[in-house]
Amino acid sequence: MVLMLIWGLLWPAGQTPLIGQTTSSVRAVIREINPSVDHNHCTTRQFQHKTFFHEGVWFVFYSDGADFCYQTSDDMGETWQLAREPVDQAPNGSSSFDVIKIGNKVYISHAYYPLGRYDVNAPYARDSSRRGEYRTEGRIKEGCIEGREIRWVVDRNPGFTIDYSNIVRDSEGYFWIFARKSQQGIVYRSQRPDNTGDWMPESICLPEKGRHAFNAAAMHDGALYIVSMLTSGGKLYGNLYDGQTWGEEAVLISDNVTKVAGDDRRLSLEFDPVQQRLHLIYIDAESILRYRFLDAPYQPENWQPGLANAGLELARDVFTCALSMDTTRIPCDLPITYGLEKHVGKDRRERTGELYVRRFDGQNWLGTAILMSQPGTIHNWYPSVNEDCSDGLCMMYSRSVDPSDLGKPLAVMVSVSRLKDD
Repeated sequence: MVLMLIWGLLWPAGQTPLIGQTTSSVRAVIREINPSVDHNHCTTRQFQHKTFFHEGVWFVFYSDGADFCYQTSDDMGETWQLAREPVDQAPNGSSSFDVIKIGNKVYISHAYYPLGRYDVNAPYARDSSRRGEYRTEGRIKEGCIEGREIRWVVDRNPGFTIDYSNIVRDSEGYFWIFARKSQQGIVYRSQRPDNTGDWMPESICLPEKGRHAFNAAAMHDGALYIVSMLTSGGKLYGNLYDGQTWGEEAVLISDNVTKVAGDDRRLSLEFDPVQQRLHLIYIDAESILRYRFLDAPYQPENWQPGLANAGLELARDVFTCALSMDTTRIPCDLPITYGLEKHVGKDRRERTGELYVRRFDGQNWLGTAILMSQPGTIHNWYPSVNEDCSDGLCMMYSRSVDPSDLGKPLAVMVSVSRLKDD
């Protein structure tokens, strides 16, 4: 049964649409592509899209605890093949690695650690005065897709560090790299369109201070929007770049989100270029999955539901979420990936469960939920999905393999679904 959301000027209160209780007959192909990674950031985070489809081939990117790797599948996820060479070293996981595909080119922004993995027994770890010895640098890579391999043609240090990287290309062709620094949201923009060689000085894109966990979306006419969950204060903020300047003050979207650093109850943001509508899903402090949208002129009063109200409630007991778009439909369908919580550990960051996807058009749920994690497992988390779901959804995620220690090791899993009946 399709559960309808009543749509109107007033958003309804009352019965909550419950998703994930029944599953669709649409098949998801689920495969383990790495059985044991000794780092809990091997697939994070959902503000990054580490999977994509290109000319019949799925690509997925992850950290194996030593290197940043990618694997490919040309049979809709039935079998996977590891690339001949890793992208680069990734000793501390992949939360500072982001990937975008434009045509047949791949762009990556990532952190580089000259000393390798952080060593808790090293002098720089034991002596706070020597902490600066453990350095982080930035790297930008460009590659050309050739069948199932990527030929890397650019590998450069842009001159700035990258932490929790989010790389975006705007409608004018400029690249933007969002990062966090000194508890602020900062951004770097390329000096020229379609060129990653030179960058403008850093600027502040979200002036609120705290532990940022953000997602940025390119809009039209060179505009962008960024939303960040500050776990230091339990608040969700947004800010608009109107094509010329960032807003001087952040917009408070919600004052009721998690205060747990490292929590996976976060947000995901996408822009529909045809409808010119910004879509936002996020999880509040009560583990409720909520939805809002923003239309032109993209001011605080244009958010729906209005910011005086909570976002539209979609589901309860949700511990993670990610948003994609099906651009073959007008307006775009919004496949929502979400996790239904089945386990909470003593560590407040430890929330795992079953992972599902269900299509949403901004007004109604479409079809039924598809179970994307391995049936019978509940220790699944950290999903990463493809942004454009025109050819189906490819979800990469982590599965804990030791019930006594969910942090590591982790198996890297990939699930592929066409989302629709063949």
